Amino acid sequence: MVNFKEFFTISSYEVMEHMSRKENGKNIDEYEVMLYNENVSQTENVMIKFKKVSDEIAVEKVQTLSYFDQQSPKHPCKICGSEVMVKENNSEEPGVYVHDCSFNGEEIEDCLRELVQNELLQDGFTQEEFERNYGVNYRDDANQQYSFYDAQQRDTFYTIFNDSVYHASYAGPQELRCKFCGMDEELLVVDGAFYQKCAVLTPHTNQIIDMIKARKQNEPDVTKRWGEKRDRNLRRT
Repeated sequence: MVNFKEFFTISSYEVMEHMSRKENGKNIDEYEVMLYNENVSQTENVMIKFKKVSDEIAVEKVQTLSYFDQQSPKHPCKICGSEVMVKENNSEEPGVYVHDCSFNGEEIEDCLRELVQNELLQDGFTQEEFERNYGVNYRDDANQQYSFYDAQQRDTFYTIFNDSVYHASYAGPQELRCKFCGMDEELLVVDGAFYQKCAVLTPHTNQIIDMIKARKQNEPDVTKRWGEKRDRNLRRT
Protein backbone atom coordinates (compact mmCIF):
# COMPACT_ATOMS: atom_id res chain seq x y z
CA MET A 1 0.00 0.00 0.00
CA VAL A 2 1.37 3.41 -1.00
CA ASN A 3 1.81 6.06 1.70
CA PHE A 4 -0.60 8.72 0.46
CA LYS A 5 0.31 11.25 3.14
CA GLU A 6 3.94 11.17 2.09
CA PHE A 7 3.00 11.60 -1.59
CA PHE A 8 0.57 14.42 -0.76
CA THR A 9 3.16 16.26 1.34
CA ILE A 10 5.72 16.41 -1.48
CA SER A 11 3.21 17.06 -4.27
CA SER A 12 1.46 20.08 -5.72
CA TYR A 13 -2.24 20.14 -6.45
CA GLU A 14 -4.68 21.93 -8.70
CA VAL A 15 -8.40 22.30 -8.01
CA MET A 16 -9.99 21.37 -11.34
CA GLU A 17 -13.60 21.88 -10.21
CA HIS A 18 -15.30 23.23 -7.09
CA MET A 19 -19.05 23.56 -6.72
CA SER A 20 -20.95 24.63 -3.59
CA ARG A 21 -24.61 24.14 -2.74
CA LYS A 22 -26.94 23.86 0.24
CA GLU A 23 -29.12 20.79 0.69
CA ASN A 24 -31.39 19.99 3.64
CA GLY A 25 -29.74 22.74 5.62
CA LYS A 26 -26.23 21.36 5.04
CA ASN A 27 -23.41 23.07 3.16
CA ILE A 28 -22.05 20.74 0.47
CA ASP A 29 -18.83 21.39 -1.44
CA GLU A 30 -17.82 19.12 -4.33
CA TYR A 31 -14.19 19.07 -5.45
CA GLU A 32 -12.16 17.52 -8.21
CA VAL A 33 -8.42 17.91 -7.61
CA MET A 34 -5.31 16.74 -9.42
CA LEU A 35 -2.09 15.89 -7.55
CA TYR A 36 1.23 15.92 -9.37
CA ASN A 37 4.94 15.77 -8.63
CA GLU A 38 7.29 15.79 -11.59
CA ASN A 39 10.20 14.72 -9.41
CA VAL A 40 8.36 11.47 -8.71
CA SER A 41 6.81 11.01 -12.13
CA GLN A 42 6.40 13.13 -15.24
CA THR A 43 3.74 10.81 -16.63
CA GLU A 44 1.45 10.17 -13.62
CA ASN A 45 -1.13 12.40 -11.93
CA VAL A 46 -3.59 11.42 -9.20
CA MET A 47 -7.18 12.58 -9.67
CA ILE A 48 -9.54 12.70 -6.68
CA LYS A 49 -13.23 13.54 -6.55
CA PHE A 50 -14.71 14.15 -3.12
CA LYS A 51 -17.41 15.96 -1.16
CA LYS A 52 -17.21 18.03 1.99
CA VAL A 53 -20.55 17.85 3.79
CA SER A 54 -20.44 20.18 6.79
CA ASP A 55 -17.21 18.97 8.44
CA GLU A 56 -17.17 15.46 6.92
CA ILE A 57 -15.05 14.38 3.94
CA ALA A 58 -16.48 11.76 1.57
CA VAL A 59 -14.10 10.43 -1.09
CA GLU A 60 -15.97 9.42 -4.24
CA LYS A 61 -13.23 8.48 -6.70
CA VAL A 62 -9.44 8.13 -6.70
CA GLN A 63 -7.60 7.32 -9.93
CA THR A 64 -4.03 7.52 -11.09
CA LEU A 65 -3.80 8.79 -14.67
CA SER A 66 -0.77 7.79 -16.74
CA TYR A 67 0.05 9.68 -19.93
CA PHE A 68 2.11 7.85 -22.55
CA ASP A 69 3.30 8.89 -25.99
CA GLN A 70 6.32 8.33 -28.25
CA GLN A 71 8.55 10.35 -25.93
CA SER A 72 7.22 8.51 -22.86
CA PRO A 73 6.47 4.87 -23.81
CA LYS A 74 4.23 2.84 -21.56
CA HIS A 75 5.93 1.72 -18.34
CA PRO A 76 4.98 0.68 -14.77
CA CYS A 77 3.52 3.42 -12.57
CA LYS A 78 6.34 5.41 -10.97
CA ILE A 79 4.20 6.09 -7.89
CA CYS A 80 3.22 2.53 -6.95
CA GLY A 81 5.00 0.27 -9.49
CA SER A 82 1.79 -1.25 -10.86
CA GLU A 83 1.83 -2.56 -14.44
CA VAL A 84 -1.94 -3.15 -14.51
CA MET A 85 -3.54 -0.21 -16.34
CA VAL A 86 -6.72 0.29 -18.35
CA LYS A 87 -7.01 2.54 -21.38
CA GLU A 88 -9.12 5.60 -20.58
CA ASN A 89 -11.58 5.76 -23.47
CA ASN A 90 -13.39 8.86 -22.21
CA SER A 91 -10.30 11.03 -22.34
CA GLU A 92 -9.91 13.57 -25.13
CA GLU A 93 -6.17 12.83 -25.12
CA PRO A 94 -4.77 9.62 -26.65
CA GLY A 95 -2.51 7.38 -24.59
CA VAL A 96 -4.19 7.94 -21.22
CA TYR A 97 -4.35 4.95 -18.87
CA VAL A 98 -5.93 4.65 -15.42
CA HIS A 99 -5.34 2.45 -12.39
CA ASP A 100 -5.59 2.42 -8.60
CA CYS A 101 -2.43 3.04 -6.57
CA SER A 102 -4.07 1.45 -3.48
CA PHE A 103 -3.66 4.49 -1.27
CA ASN A 104 -4.75 4.30 2.36
CA GLY A 105 -8.31 5.66 2.64
CA GLU A 106 -7.89 7.27 6.06
CA GLU A 107 -4.72 9.05 4.92
CA ILE A 108 -6.59 10.38 1.88
CA GLU A 109 -9.37 11.84 4.04
CA ASP A 110 -6.90 13.49 6.43
CA CYS A 111 -4.96 15.07 3.57
CA LEU A 112 -8.11 16.24 1.79
CA ARG A 113 -9.27 17.88 5.00
CA GLU A 114 -5.96 19.77 5.05
CA LEU A 115 -6.40 20.68 1.38
CA VAL A 116 -9.87 22.12 2.02
CA GLN A 117 -8.53 24.13 4.96
CA ASN A 118 -5.80 25.52 2.71
CA GLU A 119 -8.37 26.48 0.08
CA LEU A 120 -10.53 28.22 2.69
CA LEU A 121 -7.48 30.03 3.97
CA GLN A 122 -6.46 31.21 0.51
CA ASP A 123 -10.02 32.33 -0.30
CA GLY A 124 -10.66 34.00 3.05
CA PHE A 125 -7.34 35.63 3.81
CA THR A 126 -6.45 37.73 0.85
CA GLN A 127 -6.27 41.39 1.85
CA GLU A 128 -9.48 42.10 -0.06
CA GLU A 129 -11.42 39.27 1.59
CA PHE A 130 -10.03 40.16 5.00
CA GLU A 131 -11.18 43.78 4.55
CA ARG A 132 -14.63 42.63 3.46
CA ASN A 133 -15.37 39.74 5.83
CA TYR A 134 -13.39 40.42 9.00
CA GLY A 135 -13.37 43.20 11.55
CA VAL A 136 -10.52 44.19 13.84
CA ASN A 137 -11.49 44.89 17.43
CA TYR A 138 -8.10 45.33 19.09
CA ARG A 139 -4.63 46.23 17.91
CA ASP A 140 -1.45 46.57 19.97
CA ASP A 141 1.51 46.70 17.58
CA ALA A 142 4.07 47.18 20.39
CA ASN A 143 3.14 43.88 22.09
CA GLN A 144 2.03 42.08 18.92
CA GLN A 145 -1.44 41.44 20.36
CA TYR A 146 -4.54 41.64 18.20
CA SER A 147 -8.18 40.59 18.08
CA PHE A 148 -10.33 40.14 14.99
CA TYR A 149 -13.70 38.58 14.22
CA ASP A 150 -15.51 36.89 11.34
CA ALA A 151 -18.36 39.19 10.29
CA GLN A 152 -19.94 36.37 8.27
CA GLN A 153 -20.05 33.86 11.13
CA ARG A 154 -21.77 35.04 14.29
CA ASP A 155 -19.75 35.25 17.52
CA THR A 156 -16.56 33.97 15.88
CA PHE A 157 -13.60 35.72 17.48
CA TYR A 158 -9.86 35.24 17.15
CA THR A 159 -7.01 36.71 19.15
CA ILE A 160 -3.28 36.83 18.46
CA PHE A 161 -0.67 36.61 21.21
CA ASN A 162 2.54 34.66 21.80
CA ASP A 163 3.00 34.48 18.00
CA SER A 164 -0.12 32.30 17.66
CA VAL A 165 -3.76 32.66 16.60
CA TYR A 166 -6.40 31.51 19.10
CA HIS A 167 -10.16 31.04 18.94
CA ALA A 168 -11.62 33.16 21.74
CA SER A 169 -14.86 33.36 23.73
CA TYR A 170 -16.18 34.77 26.98
CA ALA A 171 -19.47 32.84 26.78
CA GLY A 172 -17.93 29.40 27.30
CA PRO A 173 -15.98 26.73 25.38
CA GLN A 174 -19.14 25.70 23.52
CA GLU A 175 -19.12 29.14 21.87
CA LEU A 176 -15.66 28.73 20.32
CA ARG A 177 -16.02 28.57 16.54
CA CYS A 178 -13.73 28.17 13.55
CA LYS A 179 -14.35 27.26 9.91
CA PHE A 180 -10.68 26.54 9.23
CA CYS A 181 -9.57 23.86 11.70
CA GLY A 182 -10.97 20.87 13.60
CA MET A 183 -10.61 22.67 16.96
CA ASP A 184 -8.66 19.82 18.52
CA GLU A 185 -6.08 21.82 20.45
CA GLU A 186 -5.93 22.16 24.24
CA LEU A 187 -8.40 24.59 25.82
CA LEU A 188 -6.93 27.51 27.81
CA VAL A 189 -8.90 29.44 30.44
CA VAL A 190 -7.60 32.89 31.42
CA ASP A 191 -9.68 34.96 33.91
CA GLY A 192 -12.97 33.59 32.62
CA ALA A 193 -12.05 33.81 28.93
CA PHE A 194 -11.63 30.67 26.81
CA TYR A 195 -8.87 30.31 24.23
CA GLN A 196 -7.86 27.53 21.88
CA LYS A 197 -4.98 27.64 19.43
CA CYS A 198 -5.98 27.46 15.76
CA ALA A 199 -3.72 24.89 14.12
CA VAL A 200 -4.52 26.17 10.61
CA LEU A 201 -4.21 29.94 11.14
CA THR A 202 -1.23 29.94 13.53
CA PRO A 203 1.37 29.20 10.80
CA HIS A 204 0.04 32.32 9.03
CA THR A 205 0.18 34.60 12.07
CA ASN A 206 2.59 37.11 10.52
CA GLN A 207 0.52 37.30 7.33
CA ILE A 208 -2.62 38.07 9.35
CA ILE A 209 -0.80 40.70 11.42
CA ASP A 210 0.38 42.37 8.21
CA MET A 211 -3.21 42.46 6.92
CA ILE A 212 -4.45 43.93 10.20
CA LYS A 213 -1.78 46.64 9.99
CA ALA A 214 -2.78 47.40 6.39
CA ARG A 215 -6.42 48.04 7.24
CA LYS A 216 -7.72 51.60 7.03
CA GLN A 217 -11.33 51.45 8.26
CA ASN A 218 -12.34 51.84 11.91
CA GLU A 219 -13.73 48.95 13.91
CA PRO A 220 -17.18 48.93 15.58
CA ASP A 221 -17.14 50.18 19.17
CA VAL A 222 -19.13 47.23 20.57
CA THR A 223 -16.55 44.68 19.42
CA LYS A 224 -13.68 46.95 20.37
CA ARG A 225 -14.84 46.81 23.97
CA TRP A 226 -14.59 43.01 23.78
CA GLY A 227 -11.00 43.31 22.52
CA GLU A 228 -9.98 45.77 25.22
CA LYS A 229 -11.34 43.47 27.94
CA ARG A 230 -9.48 40.54 26.43
CA ASP A 231 -6.22 42.49 26.39
CA ARG A 232 -6.52 43.40 30.06
CA ASN A 233 -6.96 39.71 30.88
CA LEU A 234 -3.89 38.71 28.86
CA ARG A 235 -1.75 41.34 30.53
CA ARG A 236 -2.57 39.84 33.95
CA THR A 237 -1.25 36.39 32.90
